[in-house]
Amino acid sequence: MRIEQEKSGKSSATNRHESLQSQEDARRFYRVSIHLPIAIRQQNSEVLISESLDISEGGVLVKNSGEHQLKKGDLVKVHIEGILGEDQDQMVLHPMRVMRIEEDTIALEFT
Repeated sequence: MRIEQEKSGKSSATNRHESLQSQEDARRFYRVSIHLPIAIRQQNSEVLISESLDISEGGVLVKNSGEHQLKKGDLVKVHIEGILGEDQDQMVLHPMRVMRIEEDTIALEFT
């Protein structure tokens, strides 16, 4: 078996292993499909209103409206209406990190 070296200096077999590992990491938690109102407070204090698509112990996948300045790695505070022990009298903001931004979705991780 011949293993080719890529420009990164890693073998193609190593890159395939790393890709599989990141897919496994992305599925560490069971996800529940649920559509709830979401408010994402960005670092510049602007608020993005969206909707959850699914949620897990690790994070939330939300609809991407494209009307934001979020970047991968940004720290945000998120209000998820109706779950996670929300107090009826007080809005709870969950600290999260932007993990991925795609055309239709934004992946957020609890920090």
